Amino acid sequence: MAFIDKYFTEDKTTYSAYGITAYVFNDALSAQFINDCLVPFREAYIKEEKLVQIVNDFNTTRQQEIQERLPKSTAVVAGDFGEILTYYLATQVWQTDVNVCPMKWRLKDKKDAASHYSDVILFKLGENGPLIDDAMYSFEAKVRSTGPAGNYKVESDYKSGKPECVFIDAVMDAEKDRVSRAAETINYLLVRYKDLGLKEEYDKIFRFANPYCTVSYHKEHSAVAIIDSAYTAQQFSKLPPDLFANFPEIRVLFVPIKDLKLLYERVYAQLSNT
Repeated sequence: MAFIDKYFTEDKTTYSAYGITAYVFNDALSAQFINDCLVPFREAYIKEEKLVQIVNDFNTTRQQEIQERLPKSTAVVAGDFGEILTYYLATQVWQTDVNVCPMKWRLKDKKDAASHYSDVILFKLGENGPLIDDAMYSFEAKVRSTGPAGNYKVESDYKSGKPECVFIDAVMDAEKDRVSRAAETINYLLVRYKDLGLKEEYDKIFRFANPYCTVSYHKEHSAVAIIDSAYTAQQFSKLPPDLFANFPEIRVLFVPIKDLKLLYERVYAQLSNT
């Protein structure tokens, strides 16, 4: 269900000097956005058909079953919101050619833990066997509803001695995807699909797994910074001038949203009623 494109406007100019494309949220439509995204966000945790089946089989209620799957931890709520928002922006705006779109939040074994490996991973798969124009896209989403807090304490990588910055976090995790984590995510999905008996999903993902992949395919990795717009200037003031030059293969996307924390709290407060 497409719903998201009317709420975000692409801005190629304001941050073009940084090599960043922004997708600016229409704050005036926040109430309508919340209403429109409730079912798609709930579907990220449990699809309608499965929900109806469980309610019928176990004589429970929709609200009970949805609540059992939603995170309670404030940090995980923020993280899940950013990942699921990224999923829908990616599938409906950024990469509309994808046709294999795993909803990893359905595979969680602990609802108050982050989903494993790459935040969002999507695929374009030909219908008649592997093709060289098949593709895999990964997205690392970082959500910040406050300003930068201080300096990094890590001493062994690019973060060493630098002020905290959401763009650093997003880009470095996207680089992890590029180097190894996207491949690890595919293997993780294959195991989970086997465990759950999801053979159709397994067969689609199998094409992209090493060492079974016999036809090359395109790979692209993106970093997504979702920031409360009140802190945009602060975040950009912490942006290292060499960040994007050091990670040239990472596409960077910026999503500023006014009153971000209030928005995702209002979404999650209503999800169990869908």
